[in-house]
Amino acid sequence: MEVIDNDLNVNFCIWEYEDITHEEITKELSLIPHKVYIKGEKVHPKVERLAKQNGWIYGAPYFNKDDFETQMNKILDALEPKIPILREYAKRYYCEFSCAIFLNNRDESTPWIHFDKRYNAFIREVDAEFDFDIYYPPLDEE
Repeated sequence: MEVIDNDLNVNFCIWEYEDITHEEITKELSLIPHKVYIKGEKVHPKVERLAKQNGWIYGAPYFNKDDFETQMNKILDALEPKIPILREYAKRYYCEFSCAIFLNNRDESTPWIHFDKRYNAFIREVDAEFDFDIYYPPLDEE
């Protein structure tokens, strides 16, 4: 049986926009999103579920090997110069950091999360939220 490592993924998301397109957000921020959701369209070509709202997601794809600090610093490197734009977005749309931890390997230590001064300064400026999800697959029955 193949053992899958624990995985941690961090993204910055802009949700619930109706008066702007994801292309306009991409252009204004000069950043390429990892994923976009378009309300009413499929969330993935192989999945029948439709997006309930528009979403613009910036960060690394799932199953990258970077730890929380590295992922957060890469995102902050890109976003800090855009604080004036993001501050306005956060007034009109739902902006958040999204962190998902997949605990696939019970023999591996749990990934750590630490919010440093840099993150705290950014969050005070932009007024974004933080969403944290833990996914813990059930043990296989033998």
